[in-house]
Amino acid sequence: MTASLVTSGVPAAPQRVAAWLTGSPWFWALFVAAAFTLPLVRSVRRALPPAPPVLGSFPAFALVDQAGNPVHETDLRGHLVVAEFTTAAALAEGGSPLAKLQRRVRNTGEAVHLVSFVDTAPRSPSAGLTLAALAKGAGAGAWRWTLAGGDVRPLEAATLKALRAPEGGTLAGRLLLLDARGRMRRIGAPSPDDIDLMMRDTGLLVNMEGL
Repeated sequence: MTASLVTSGVPAAPQRVAAWLTGSPWFWALFVAAAFTLPLVRSVRRALPPAPPVLGSFPAFALVDQAGNPVHETDLRGHLVVAEFTTAAALAEGGSPLAKLQRRVRNTGEAVHLVSFVDTAPRSPSAGLTLAALAKGAGAGAWRWTLAGGDVRPLEAATLKALRAPEGGTLAGRLLLLDARGRMRRIGAPSPDDIDLMMRDTGLLVNMEGL
């Protein structure tokens, strides 16, 4: 009769090794370490999207915010800024895409700021609406979302020139992403897809610039 590969009561060598491993605290320590380390290695090696290109420097300006304080381009430095050009009438009637963005960036601390450049010149419709009233109606948190008002036409024209856009264009209905050095990094529409790209680039720049 052929001898049994496993003698009675004595486990075969592979079984003895398996029993020794599973009974060793070192085996389980290495197992747990590998389980946590491998996903981290994969995430580190995963290629990140490229940083958005520099489209130009945002021009200088001198306007007034919703609290009546002067605001200049230097006040935006040190933050990532998502900005729009709009009018008092547009804010009063249709709101702003920055209202939704305000909720999406609420966990970024002071890294991300929102700015509406509002045309409140006497010739503009609904010019009688104050920035304070517009900010309250839009739900703009003063520390997160600045309404910078005045005659913003020269600033809009200078911004278009910096972007090398054709003359006679407009930035109404567009969103701009500025980095912490005041450089324009993305321009897009307030559509869900463009806003998602804006938020992706915002996250990239927050990490790259250590904000």
